[in-house]
Amino acid sequence: MRRGDRLSSERELASRFDVSRQTVREALVALEVAGIVEIRLGSGVYVRSTTVTEAHPGYEDEPGPLEILEARKSFEGEAAALAAERIGNEELQQLQSRLRLMREAAEKGDTEQTEDHDRRFHLAIAEASRNSAVHSTVDRLWRLRSKSEISRSFHARAREQGSKPNIADHERILRALVRREPEAARDAMRTHIGRVYDEFSRFSLA
Repeated sequence: MRRGDRLSSERELASRFDVSRQTVREALVALEVAGIVEIRLGSGVYVRSTTVTEAHPGYEDEPGPLEILEARKSFEGEAAALAAERIGNEELQQLQSRLRLMREAAEKGDTEQTEDHDRRFHLAIAEASRNSAVHSTVDRLWRLRSKSEISRSFHARAREQGSKPNIADHERILRALVRREPEAARDAMRTHIGRVYDEFSRFSLA
């Protein structure tokens, strides 16, 4: 292909290479990060460079955003279950305050602050698990989410199409923690992150 050529649609690429559309989507975002293609929302994906050596060094070693979400669903679900058994009243109050701040930031349309409160809410739950290995793993997954250039680009694309932290999901997680119900807390957390995964799987780059 030549510079400026438009790639086939996600559906066509997925069919041609016998992979899921989610895989195609992650690959296209990775190629955009590498400077090989340009994604134009509402228009399509276009060839920007045909020289592979111009690619961002090491980008292929970065974890994909859906991989990170899959790992978070597993680890954070267990973190929430442990937290439901071990969390203290002061920590619950802090989570309530964090959720209030998240809601206020969302109502103001402040995406950066909303996402920061979202991250702190999740990390506070992991810390309340009283398991340093669990907390360390969850913290690392969130750092990967921010550090990975592919993940950052993917999240930015999702935000362009209206993706934002689900306040109602966080309220359900908190209610389960307040009731000290491990199974309910695990289910609420896994449902929440699973919903984000599904949302990311559906959004379109074209």
